[in-house]
Amino acid sequence: MRRVGWAAVAAAFLLVVLRILLNIILGAEAGSFIARVAKNATDFLQSLPPGVLLGVALIVMIYGFLKARLQP
Repeated sequence: MRRVGWAAVAAAFLLVVLRILLNIILGAEAGSFIARVAKNATDFLQSLPPGVLLGVALIVMIYGFLKARLQP
């Protein structure tokens, strides 16, 4: 069950990234839905205080490193 949950989270994240990339590539022709998703994601990332994104990335990297080292 946990694996299905993580797969759903990964799929949702990839859909948001895909919509942002489509907005960058297609520009104004991307459509209103894609443009709204890209605008919401951009606004969210810009509203975060400086260093939060870097901190989260470092925590994820350390977790991945430790998980790989501790597996037999």
